[in-house]
Amino acid sequence: MRILITGATGLIGTELVALLLQNGISVHYLTTSKHKIESQLNYKGFFWNPEQGIIDENCLMGVDAIIHLAGATIAKRWTKLYKQEIIESRIFTSNALYKALKENPNQVKQIISASGTAIYPNSSTKIYSETSTEIEDGFLGNVVIKWEESVDKFKSLGIKVCKLRTGIVLSKKGGFARNAKTYKTGYWFFFWGRKTNAILDSHSRFGVNVFFCSE
Repeated sequence: MRILITGATGLIGTELVALLLQNGISVHYLTTSKHKIESQLNYKGFFWNPEQGIIDENCLMGVDAIIHLAGATIAKRWTKLYKQEIIESRIFTSNALYKALKENPNQVKQIISASGTAIYPNSSTKIYSETSTEIEDGFLGNVVIKWEESVDKFKSLGIKVCKLRTGIVLSKKGGFARNAKTYKTGYWFFFWGRKTNAILDSHSRFGVNVFFCSE
């Protein structure tokens, strides 16, 4: 089996790649940094520039499934400009993948995309699931809606779509836990003091969840 991964060199991606290789699964990965491209027996990198719609279509050769993790971190200061980057980094990458699949022969049967529990309204009593119709009326809720819409269109290509909604990823290596150190105490009071349905995930557990979905 061969899997194409976006975001493979990030916090979660590196954990996932190691897990896949340990289980005898060949990995292709996309990167925007040419110096991160490697070419080994079961681990090969390919260049892409989603903003310009550029992607090396050779990345699709022999690929059975795609794991789509690419997207700007939310664990940074939300300036107006950066909020736009958070959205576009998810939409543009999905669009580039869709275009490549539509225009090139391939055997891809499934795409697994990261998503977020931020789509659900805050509640200390309700339990939400993928069938819940209530949606959080805020920036992150809007991000998830647009993110998932960009992935749903892969269904039109006959590709099975899995949207894996997870919470905030905690790790000493990066993610929210590391970046949140820079915020003022008031931010922590706001985040932990409010009634919230925030779900915390370790980067290793998230990697296992993605691997399970690809099986």
